[in-house]
Amino acid sequence: MLQDECHFVNSQSAIIACMILVTGGTGFIGSRVILRLVQSHFPLRILLRPQKIITKLPHDLALDVVVSSLKDQRSLRAVLSGVKTVLHFAGAENEKPHPNFEDVDVVGTETLIKASADAGVKKILFLSRIGADNNSMYPILKAKALAENSIKNSGLNYAILRLTDVFGENDHFTNQLANYVIAAPGIIPLPEGGKMVLQPLWIEDLISSIFLVLEDDLFNKSIFTIGGGEFLEFRLIIKLIMEKVKKRKIPLAVAPAYLRLYNLWFGQSKGGFPLSSTWLDLLAVERTCALDSLPRTFKLLPARFSHHLEHL
Repeated sequence: MLQDECHFVNSQSAIIACMILVTGGTGFIGSRVILRLVQSHFPLRILLRPQKIITKLPHDLALDVVVSSLKDQRSLRAVLSGVKTVLHFAGAENEKPHPNFEDVDVVGTETLIKASADAGVKKILFLSRIGADNNSMYPILKAKALAENSIKNSGLNYAILRLTDVFGENDHFTNQLANYVIAAPGIIPLPEGGKMVLQPLWIEDLISSIFLVLEDDLFNKSIFTIGGGEFLEFRLIIKLIMEKVKKRKIPLAVAPAYLRLYNLWFGQSKGGFPLSSTWLDLLAVERTCALDSLPRTFKLLPARFSHHLEHL
């Protein structure tokens, strides 16, 4: 298994043989994976995009951090020297005010793949979304599909995890919805009355899945579709969040087109109201999978959504 190989850290050749590169290491998911990799003694390197302030990396740890644009193939080749496995978590989904999916998710992934092939990388793990579709009218889902295509055609061994919405402390799911609830002016608009069904996946269940892929070496050009163990209507999720943040607002069914027009004219306020266009896109598409996807695929029992909202 990969972890067994990586425990031979006294040998420089062994370290090189199992070096892991993580992109998106300051994000909600990437920062947690990095901490677990360090705790499990995996040799790793962290790729950060150029930015003025580097935040959200684990503190008090000696980390190999390199800086490069995802569109700079020459720089990426140098960064990837000696790397065997890439964990690709970087994406534009949470960029504000306007996510650049074309540059980050599509071109960035294409360039990373080309550089990986040149540098002799063997494996890549990519986090996609259920609903990814080349022909989707929604930018986030189309970008994920195009990124998947680059990986499938790369010649690398890969594992693609298609996910539902991931939640946990510092997430971009429940925290954004909590801000939406708090900022709503007495009433809270729910697209289509909040009838769309979601399947929240707890962050720790996702992290466990990622490490099972690593430890069992499941990079056999596979696509795993995983989600939480409950189907919850959006309006119920909003209700649970309102209870948690102790804010009572009156739900109001609103056509998504009106919310999109509001965003087009006024944009989303810093307070989190209304829902972003990306969220409206995600709520417009059926993005669920079998309730037993996690136990069937990774033999994990998924956590309940209401049991892990203490971070709000």
